[in-house]
Amino acid sequence: MSSTKPQAGLTNATSVSASDGIISWTTPNGKDEAKYQNIVFVLDLSQSPSSKSGYIIALLVEDAENTKDRFRLLLLQADAVPEDLRPYRISGLPTHLRPVKGKQDVDVVVSTKSGVGLSLQFWEDVLQPLWAVIEAHSSDEATNRESPNVLVTEDAESVREFARKISASDANGSSQSRTVVLLTGDGGIVDLINSVPHDTSSPSEQRQLLLALLPLGTGNALFHSLHKPLWASEGGSKTEDASPLVLGLRTLFNGVSANLPLFRASFSPGSRITQVSHLFGAVVASYGFHSSIVYESDTPEYRIHGDKRFGMVAQELLRESHPYSAQVRVRHPSAADWETFDGGEHAYVLVTPLSNLERTFTISPASKPLDGKLRLVHFGPVGGERTLELMMKAYDGGKHVGAKWNDGHALRYEEVDELRVTVLEDDERWRKVCIDGTIVDIPKGGELTVRKEERSGFRILVDPRVLPSDLK
Repeated sequence: MSSTKPQAGLTNATSVSASDGIISWTTPNGKDEAKYQNIVFVLDLSQSPSSKSGYIIALLVEDAENTKDRFRLLLLQADAVPEDLRPYRISGLPTHLRPVKGKQDVDVVVSTKSGVGLSLQFWEDVLQPLWAVIEAHSSDEATNRESPNVLVTEDAESVREFARKISASDANGSSQSRTVVLLTGDGGIVDLINSVPHDTSSPSEQRQLLLALLPLGTGNALFHSLHKPLWASEGGSKTEDASPLVLGLRTLFNGVSANLPLFRASFSPGSRITQVSHLFGAVVASYGFHSSIVYESDTPEYRIHGDKRFGMVAQELLRESHPYSAQVRVRHPSAADWETFDGGEHAYVLVTPLSNLERTFTISPASKPLDGKLRLVHFGPVGGERTLELMMKAYDGGKHVGAKWNDGHALRYEEVDELRVTVLEDDERWRKVCIDGTIVDIPKGGELTVRKEERSGFRILVDPRVLPSDLK
């Protein structure tokens, strides 16, 4: 693993102590401290194959105001650590991150355009040095290992081209398994899962990719939803104060593999990104207000504002309060018949298997990590003031659920197996549907169909604490 920057070095630490959520230590430069929430891992060298002694404590401190030097990685070498740090201990590089020729490939995708453009800085300043220090101190045979393949994206096609290359490699039987570490947002995930051919009807006959996410996009909906039990309890209080990137690193080095639930979105002829018949998604399918926000905020001028761009565009759309002309139908679980919604105008039509579209935007509070259930959020043309009220309630822990008004309008929230939207708009601006951040133009009279997939063909790395009880 080559780097354009010097790797973070080890600092000898003594008098390491921990109490009340604070870890303290002494170095040749004096005393220092950090919070437990900054701990990425504690590498127990005595448990590694090299049988060395001591520990390496890795901490990540982030400065959100300093985009040029946002990450401060501390690597402390200590002879002993307090018992309080036991939950953070690892013994070496996990199996899923060990490339072995003919058996396992490991890829790292660094998406330079995701979010506000921090992926390359995070790779060079944080992940690569962490990876290197574990390799160097956990096995005497580290020099004999294969290195991960690192892709630094150049344009919007880079991830798709990468996916096609690994598909060709897989077809030739190059190895038995593959892990792809994604320093990206939800867009990189949808590009990958739609560019790797897979048969969802019989995934056991193919090699399933294991995806590992580090949240460096704008909304990072899949990551936040999969980790939600670690940072928010039912009452809204935090159970884990670590930043999303620290949580992502902990999952990367100590996570377990689980099936990634997907849905399939199909489009009538004439629909286009360029030309498309269907897409697989893991995050969201929408028509109306949500899809317009995603579409109209995806410009260089808006993207520099990160997730704030959504609110900026939303304000403009709220002022217009356009009623979207469409026919909406759903099929509920175990039902053979379709229900057609009343009225030909709608404001918000969204289905998702996830709880959160942003860390604080809880669109589907009943959704649990990995349950694979599609849930619908729908309301009609209620006007800008009410739409804003609903959005604010979604930011307040999902309190939009159950909303209704005296004039008969109400928000619908329910589990569905399938959704169909027939788009009836004359103006192309209002004929956009969103699939995991990808915008598809539907022709007038065309149709979007979304249904859940029972099997996905992909695995996802998760913190073992979020696994459903029947999978532990």
